[in-house]
Amino acid sequence: MSRKRAHSLLEAVVVLALGSFVTLVTALALNNALKIFNNTSGRDTALRDLSKARRALEMDLNQASADLAIMQSPASLGGGADGDALNYLSAVNVTDGSIATLADGSGNPYFFQNIFYYITVPTDHNALFNLNCVGGNEGGYDYNCPHKMLIRGVEDQNPIYDPADTGSVDSLLTPLAPFLVRPTGFPNTPTRDTIAINLLTFQVVQVGRELRVDLRAVSIPDARRKVAIGSTSFRESGYTLVYRFSVFPRN
Repeated sequence: MSRKRAHSLLEAVVVLALGSFVTLVTALALNNALKIFNNTSGRDTALRDLSKARRALEMDLNQASADLAIMQSPASLGGGADGDALNYLSAVNVTDGSIATLADGSGNPYFFQNIFYYITVPTDHNALFNLNCVGGNEGGYDYNCPHKMLIRGVEDQNPIYDPADTGSVDSLLTPLAPFLVRPTGFPNTPTRDTIAINLLTFQVVQVGRELRVDLRAVSIPDARRKVAIGSTSFRESGYTLVYRFSVFPRN
């Protein structure tokens, strides 16, 4: 009887050890799978925001006026500029997407409103993202906060719509800075619309008729485990996704 009990006890210890080993291996596998999922999910989210921004910019800028203005967006967090702001004239009829033309038979676009894009940090940033970002400054820009939003603004300085009257053609917003306001929350109105969130920067360089756009976003879940988000530069980090593309305004 004692040998049987000893044998049974040994078996129980072995089974318990094997069970513990299997549990440990399973837990490690699940943890690794969760890390991979979070990393993939974070990159997918960043790519979606970059894609939204790119689609909107390409759609608008392809029909933009050649007469446009580029300036730095204000510095929301006390460091460098949030990114750039781009202002141009539009002849696109928002009702049907057609291009309005002057009534003089020239076929030239009738520019009747201003469109501008700018990147900024919402005033309620800390509440929205549960984090306090400190503005950095590299070459005049902030690359610390990855929670910026791209805003599309619409302004009509001359509300008279009359393609027969060249005096009703709109002009670029001068100065542009007063229109680059920090919103509270994520605006969604005809005059201020949130195009994408969780962006790091939006910068534009004009070379002749070419507009070279640089958009960046961060895989935040991936970065959160390694660095201090909000006080670390993501300008060229391994967690930063970069979209660079060119657009040639047609008008």
